[in-house]
Amino acid sequence: MVTVAKTFDAPIKFVFPMDFLEKGLWGSNFALLGLGDVVLPGIFIALLLRFEHSKGTGSRLYFFTTCVAYLAGLILTVVVMHVFNAAQPALLYLVPSCLGLPLLLALVKGDITELFRYEDHPPEGKEKSGTKRD
Repeated sequence: MVTVAKTFDAPIKFVFPMDFLEKGLWGSNFALLGLGDVVLPGIFIALLLRFEHSKGTGSRLYFFTTCVAYLAGLILTVVVMHVFNAAQPALLYLVPSCLGLPLLLALVKGDITELFRYEDHPPEGKEKSGTKRD
């Protein structure tokens, strides 16, 4: 998997030097982050923001909590990669952090059933006038 990811030359990955502190931008040891490691958690974070907006409270606690969880998952990925000196799938650490913290927050706030029942579209017959879709 790492060989394919390194040789595939398309705009689906972010490549950055791991030895940035020693050699700057001209480092020779690179790490890569796949586009899916950014897009999939981003869609989930955006959905949580829409959930909060649908509640009408004006709070963005789920959004900011999950952004911090995403950052913590990325940092954990880099730390494990440096400790074991081997490539790591970022989603292995991003999924538990990005799912675990918002679920724990929902459990503490008492929003867990509302979060699981949330749908990102209005129910049939409750659409605003003038916005009915065919």
